[in-house]
Amino acid sequence: MDVESQDDTDNGSRPTRMEYPEPDHVRRFPWLGEDQILVSETENAVHDEDSSQISSDPELVIWEANNDHYHSGHDEPDPTGQLTDPDYDYHEDSVLSDELISEAESDFHSLDISLKTVEHSENGRARGSGRGRGRGRGRGGEGRRGRGFRGGRGGKGIKRGPRKALEPSQEFKVLHSHATVAFIDHDYDLAEDFVQQAIAVNPEMFSAHSLLSEIHMARGDQNKALTALFHGVHTRPRDTQAWCKVAELILERALDDRSSGIRDAIYCYNRVIGADSTHVEARYSRAALNREIGNKSKAAYDYERLLKQLPHDTTVLRHIAEIYIELGEVERALRHYDHSISHYQSKEPHVVTSITWSDLNIYAELLSCLGDYSKGLQILKTLCRWLLGRKDDRIWDEFADDDREFDVEDLPRRAIAEEFVPGKFEAATYGEGLPLELRVKLGVFRLKLGRSYLVEAMNHFDWLSPGGNETDAILFEYPDLFREVADALRLQGYQSHALRFYEPLRQIDEHMDITYFLDSASCYRVQGLSSEAENCYNRILEKDGSNMEAHAQLAKLRTNACIREGQATYNMDVASISTNEQRPRKRVRHSTGIGPTIIRGPSALRLASKLTAGRGRIIITSPASRLLAPHSVSRMESMSVSEKEAQEKAQLENIQILYLHMRGFKERLRKGITSAKAEWMNNAKVLIEDFRNNRVFFPFDKQVKFYGYTKEARARSLRSNASLEMEEMASTVQQVQRGRADPTTPIPTAYRGVEFDHWLDTLLEYAIFLAQDNHPRAAYEIISLACEANIFYHSSDSLFLIHVSWFACALILDDKETLCNVARYFMKEYQFVTDSYRLYSTLNRLCDGLSSWYNSGPSQKFVLRQVKAMDFSFIGHTRRKSLYQERASYTMKDELGNPLHAEDMDVGLIMLYGHILYAGTSYSYALNYFFRAYAVDPSNPIVNLSLALGYIHYALKRQSKNRHFHIMQGFSFLFAYYDLRQASSCPSERQEAEFNVARAYHTLGLLHLAIPYYEQCLALSAAVQTENSQGSPENYACDAAFALQGIWAASGQLEMANAVTNRWLKL
Repeated sequence: MDVESQDDTDNGSRPTRMEYPEPDHVRRFPWLGEDQILVSETENAVHDEDSSQISSDPELVIWEANNDHYHSGHDEPDPTGQLTDPDYDYHEDSVLSDELISEAESDFHSLDISLKTVEHSENGRARGSGRGRGRGRGRGGEGRRGRGFRGGRGGKGIKRGPRKALEPSQEFKVLHSHATVAFIDHDYDLAEDFVQQAIAVNPEMFSAHSLLSEIHMARGDQNKALTALFHGVHTRPRDTQAWCKVAELILERALDDRSSGIRDAIYCYNRVIGADSTHVEARYSRAALNREIGNKSKAAYDYERLLKQLPHDTTVLRHIAEIYIELGEVERALRHYDHSISHYQSKEPHVVTSITWSDLNIYAELLSCLGDYSKGLQILKTLCRWLLGRKDDRIWDEFADDDREFDVEDLPRRAIAEEFVPGKFEAATYGEGLPLELRVKLGVFRLKLGRSYLVEAMNHFDWLSPGGNETDAILFEYPDLFREVADALRLQGYQSHALRFYEPLRQIDEHMDITYFLDSASCYRVQGLSSEAENCYNRILEKDGSNMEAHAQLAKLRTNACIREGQATYNMDVASISTNEQRPRKRVRHSTGIGPTIIRGPSALRLASKLTAGRGRIIITSPASRLLAPHSVSRMESMSVSEKEAQEKAQLENIQILYLHMRGFKERLRKGITSAKAEWMNNAKVLIEDFRNNRVFFPFDKQVKFYGYTKEARARSLRSNASLEMEEMASTVQQVQRGRADPTTPIPTAYRGVEFDHWLDTLLEYAIFLAQDNHPRAAYEIISLACEANIFYHSSDSLFLIHVSWFACALILDDKETLCNVARYFMKEYQFVTDSYRLYSTLNRLCDGLSSWYNSGPSQKFVLRQVKAMDFSFIGHTRRKSLYQERASYTMKDELGNPLHAEDMDVGLIMLYGHILYAGTSYSYALNYFFRAYAVDPSNPIVNLSLALGYIHYALKRQSKNRHFHIMQGFSFLFAYYDLRQASSCPSERQEAEFNVARAYHTLGLLHLAIPYYEQCLALSAAVQTENSQGSPENYACDAAFALQGIWAASGQLEMANAVTNRWLKL
């Protein structure tokens, strides 16, 4: 190996294989000049030792005499096409070198070895000073290797093999003995102390780690026991039994995080195979674990190695067949089976015990995967004949169109063969000896060859006796064969025959899964058995209420029933889904190449008739439904064209049927039929699941806009706005030059033929229904789903509806936190709009409960930022420019990207922040903002009332230094408020003023002053009631009467209290 090639591997990445230096190569160091001293050459003995042992292991390295270097055993060409896996390059010299170095070699640095001066040629080759004890031939030379200590492989005094284990120290023995005694006495704490001290003295002793593991295991702490054993087993790198035990314990404990446990177990099995490449159980286990975590190629590599180690082993062959079917490389598995079957066929049948009918069944599955049923049928018949003991009975190869040789009786078909000799072979070697599994395989192969072989296939299938006296016995023993036959017949279009095998399976609960009912229902529908099909779909919905196909097909069956009965329940206008029926419709193809069938009829009855006939795909046409999305982008890309067409056809038809039925249920809901709610929600749930699964609507970055469903549209959405504008300009110029009027491609506004606005309505209505049923988490998830969809996220109108529905759900659920969060959205999006600030207060007023979220820290900070943003608008252009970097984030930007500025001081915003401070009992700070509002609007009654209450409540606080002054200030603003309200022509406003003044006096304990105002409030009740008929909001008479009742009762005037109660407080 050249020095240059060695340096190329030192770039931070691990080389794929270990390269060993030339035996005679001497390292050169540039800083020593031309005359260099030979470094202790004993280090090369590490690589030269026990070459026969290393080269004999195919898992490690192979010596090539012609090239004089080692290379990985996985690079060896394999005529059988065996997989190679560079991850399993495992070299003893790199991992287990501590056990390969002898004791003498491990201490060679401490030896007193006399160094010799050597001469170097221009090309870097070393020449020894003597012939007998030198290093032999130089690099690339023709000389033979010497026999000296440093030059030969068998020098004197060199001990080969694993070095002898070190003797434990006396201190370790004493501590370990004490720990063992304490462990036997069940004193685990003392035992742990002793064993920890022993490990500190001699950490390389496995016995101490093993004892520590047993101590933790006795305590029941398996995690610590496993950790101790895992650490300790590294002191025994070649103890395969210990590594296997650790791997098994890891897998037993890997319950919560099995994937991590599997990787640790694989590491352990790597160490086992590195120590013993012929360890069969370790390879089996490693292959199974790799397959479990998805490393199928690595699992296949291990099975290939096992098959090389255990030639023609049927257990390994079965694993190979399974893994290659999953990898889609069936031909590889077939080559192995062909090779092994040829090997077994060369022997007498009574000698062959390894291969069984089960192996032949697996081989038939491999032939079926290839799809060459004619050739597979011929091979399968030949192998069955061989296992039955008629290997040389080749006269039946001429009868390729039937399987008469496997009939039960010679008559009528087998006996007419010219070369057939009755009695030459036993009857059991013909039809009676053929297992049912293989007979079914022959029938399936015949069935897939075409309709002309249906009779021959049914001859095989009838051995299952469907509907006969022996059905139960065969059914409970071979239920999988019944299902296999039924599925094969259904897929080939023989639904009536398929039902003969589907119906007996209803006796076995384990086989009645969702797919069973779907397949059975499809057969019933084709046969016109609507009631049986409806029962199947109902059974599916009992198991999975969100199954889309069951909902759609059940809706179709009910629609057809209504048509037959002449009902008009579903007589809805299909064209109403379209926003404009009169606009021209275009037939547009998908990116998958599917051409939709367009319905132009005005009624749902025409749609139902189309669905009943089952002709192609149905699209409810609208100008928006120009392009429909595939169900799942990644899944559709991995499917064939025919599978894509079938998937898209069924999905589109199901969605539109469900949507039509939802509209019918919605109309019934509006009429007050509450029973339709559950049906509507079931259909909506299915539609929402389909919408959720379309990844085009949910990109990783919400800023990615929606441009369509095709790959080109998705690629366009990932480009920047600048590049898109440049492309559009270039495209426009080209189109204009070519004389085309419309250079742009319209962006779709529909999904599955249903417009995006209708999808949004469905999502929001479903969320509100969930909120009404007290499912807050599910309701908010649906709202969040709509908000995250890019078709709604970049639409201001859609976002407005989403957030209105959001606070509607919060109001239904009495969720004040969500109300505050949603209200902040409106204050941010509609900045400096008074109604957005009023909305925040109104929503909190409508929600019951504490006001903690109204004046919470996040809410207070957000509103304060709004106040600062407003103030930032009025400080002048020069001052604003100097503070732009600091305050720019306070304001939103318009459509052109310019910061928004307030046109006038917003009293509503200032009062909102003042009331937030007031609700937090920060009265002195609240008064500052109330005075700012008073300076702008001094005649506002609410501003005066807020100032009055702020002063009065501040006077009642302990920190108030001049209570009398604050009370007088408060009452001055209170009477200003009173005068403003009394000037109003509305009795309710005058009553409000009377009650508030009375309440202020009542708070201060001035009851004699409060009573006249309470009484005046009661006197205005009649006028307020008259006003109530016109929509007046409130009447304070009951509140005033309750307050008077308390005052009279507390002062001993029970008669007056009773009079007030009888007059005002009786219902």
